[in-house]
Amino acid sequence: MKKIRNYKTLAFGLAVLLFMLQITSSAAIWQTEKAKAATGPQDTSTIVVSGAAVTVDPNIVMSAVTAVEITKYSIAYQWSAVPNATSYYVYKYDTVQEKYDFYTVTTGTSIQVAGLAAGEEYYFAFYAVNDQTACRSDFVVSSQVFTKPEKVENFTISDNTTTSVVLRWTDIPSATGYIIYRAGTGGNFKKIGVASTGEYKDTTLSAGKTYQYKIVAYAGTEANVGEESPAVFTCSLPAAPTVTIKGGNQRVRLTWPAVTGANGYHVYINQNDQYVLLTTLEGKSNKKFIHTNLENNQIYKYYVTAYRNNVYNGMVYESKASIEKTGIPMEVSATSTQPKLYKSKSLFKKSAACKKNKDFSKKLDYAKSFAIPGMLNTNVAEFGCGTMVPQGITLAKSYFFVTAYDGRGEENSVVYVLTKDDKELVTTIILPNKSHAGGIAFDGKNLWITQAKTLRSIPFKTIKKALDEEAPYLELSSYGVEITLPQQAATVTYYKKLLWVASYDELKPGYLVSYKISKKGSKPELTPLKTISMPTRVQGIAFSSNGRLIVSRSCQTDPKKRGYMHQLDVYKPNLKKASKVLSLLERFAAPLLFRP
Repeated sequence: MKKIRNYKTLAFGLAVLLFMLQITSSAAIWQTEKAKAATGPQDTSTIVVSGAAVTVDPNIVMSAVTAVEITKYSIAYQWSAVPNATSYYVYKYDTVQEKYDFYTVTTGTSIQVAGLAAGEEYYFAFYAVNDQTACRSDFVVSSQVFTKPEKVENFTISDNTTTSVVLRWTDIPSATGYIIYRAGTGGNFKKIGVASTGEYKDTTLSAGKTYQYKIVAYAGTEANVGEESPAVFTCSLPAAPTVTIKGGNQRVRLTWPAVTGANGYHVYINQNDQYVLLTTLEGKSNKKFIHTNLENNQIYKYYVTAYRNNVYNGMVYESKASIEKTGIPMEVSATSTQPKLYKSKSLFKKSAACKKNKDFSKKLDYAKSFAIPGMLNTNVAEFGCGTMVPQGITLAKSYFFVTAYDGRGEENSVVYVLTKDDKELVTTIILPNKSHAGGIAFDGKNLWITQAKTLRSIPFKTIKKALDEEAPYLELSSYGVEITLPQQAATVTYYKKLLWVASYDELKPGYLVSYKISKKGSKPELTPLKTISMPTRVQGIAFSSNGRLIVSRSCQTDPKKRGYMHQLDVYKPNLKKASKVLSLLERFAAPLLFRP
């Protein structure tokens, strides 16, 4: 019976022991789980210490650990040597499991942690050990470190407009974000923005310019970047041209201002309710197209685009279409020769000029007068113009030459050529531009026309060819020479084998400068000789055979406006005293006033 009782006692003891172990085990498990729930990179309390050094010695102090080199797949750490320390233990933090695992032990003061993932966050914990005393320091946790992210791949640019483009690339899951850099063709890249995904829209562009972009991913902070993407070139679109259309005889003309950044233009025509490319014009300044051989009184529709070539990627960037323009070719009459305002002598004598200005009426020689051509209509290379404004007049050989410009600015300026004897229009010279053509003179071989600060020549032999061929008009593609002057050229005359060029100013006195002409028969050259001061508001000049200088002066058409004047002044200039030093004119006669 005693033996049985002993067995019962033993069994009871074992049961109590197992129960206590179960309680202890459960408590340990609960404590571990509780510790794991509270753990983070800075919490080292749950680290299971490796090796024999378990006791923390307050005299063993390990300083901060620094990441000295970071690559895409590795981190190099370094720290100061700890006195009496013989080794250093390293633990790597598992961000998924939220716990530290033993990584390595080293006797040096640096380690290279390799085999890491690109663009990921890492923490490491360190402590120093004195193997002789089996004691260690407290844990030191490294600062947050991200490895370098991957390189941006599949970078493209699309959706180009005049002010924006859209950049797209393959998103990198581990990247925190992306830094966008932009440069012009010179390559001076500057940061323009950041993105959190694989797309970025740049809305700060100027129309018609070439740009290049680079993108770099970063992880953690913008200081921790990966390898830059290759540069990708693109262009913002040129602006759509602003087109003006005009119908002429069996033709239509489209014109537009030059578009910034354009390398040329495409002209499209509507055929059977569908637009097709009609022609391509190369060059930014090639901003006019005349469609010929059309049928009069029929409707034609067009639009124009500007394009820009990108020499860096071989692409062509085309603007949006201009507003659709409709043109109707129509017959254009010949240049008119009839008067515009006063159809007869009797009507002209009833004009305000004759009635109110007795000097003008007294000196008027109507028999020698003639109507300036083109005032009702000028045929400018088969385009009609009823807004020509007469400017200068000169006599060359047996012809009168009268300049005029289009007051609306649509057509090029012209020179009407009339015979000296019967004042009949024989041809019209169409100038290469829309010059104001304020003055004209003839030196025996060349016509000279003023424009701004230039004198431009037309060889008379060029005009003679058109006269011999009896062409209704001569369209010049260029001038003979274009000479820039030091002063404004408002008007010009030819006297004593010199060209005399006068300037215009509403408020300040101007100048009359004489020029010697050389190489008249080829490419003329001008040399300034003499300078004479002139009054304000000079419009035209002429020397009489006895050396008197007749100066027409005018400004404004409304007497209430500042500077209003309409008069002729007659002077006797002292040309002997004139030199490169300004000399004054000597008044010869009172002005002949014209106040209509």
